[in-house]
Amino acid sequence: MGGATDGEQHPHGGDWLRDALLGLNDGLVTSLVFVMTLGGIASDRQVLVAGALAEVFAGGVSMAFGAFLAARTQDEVIQKRIAVERHEIATEPEEEREELRRIYRAKGFTGSLLGQIVAHQTATPDRWLKAMMRDEHGLVDEKPARSPLTSGLWVGSAFVVGAAVPVLPVFLPVPLIDARILSFALAAAVGMLLGVLKSRYTLKGPLRSALELLFLAVLGALFGYGMSRILHLG
Repeated sequence: MGGATDGEQHPHGGDWLRDALLGLNDGLVTSLVFVMTLGGIASDRQVLVAGALAEVFAGGVSMAFGAFLAARTQDEVIQKRIAVERHEIATEPEEEREELRRIYRAKGFTGSLLGQIVAHQTATPDRWLKAMMRDEHGLVDEKPARSPLTSGLWVGSAFVVGAAVPVLPVFLPVPLIDARILSFALAAAVGMLLGVLKSRYTLKGPLRSALELLFLAVLGALFGYGMSRILHLG
């Protein structure tokens, strides 16, 4: 028999994956749509280059601010729930004790064992509060795993990295139509690699995750091409 770690199947480090994948995926698809759209109507390469660079960095800043505000709002909601539970424990202890009793009864505890568990969990205010937050609200930790600033930096930086991929061919000395094809090819390849990475932290297999992100790249390319045709005809 192997050691305890030989059979460990769950990779660690997944806390940062959501922020990174959010930024990478959004940057990849958004930038691809932009290149496919503007590349179909821009006659001057400098216009396309300037627009693409502006889109990459403006999108990164926007995503960073959005992720920061979302994480901070979530933290504020959690702190509000903690304050409410702490107040109710202090002012309505019997109601809160009965609420905790109902929660544990629903989990299958009855009789004297139920009374012992409730008595133990309500023995101190801190333990009582943690029990209410965990069992009523499903919150294991009072603080988020990542700070709003860290989450914003992760999402914003990942967006810039992902958005830079479809933009790279624009700088090559090739016709714009070829640059658009290369942009799609790069975005599709990177998207599939991201899908494989994502599969290590989810129940989806590598092939399914890769094809899912490939589909998003194809959809984004088709949308961008369609918009370029509409704008060009207009």
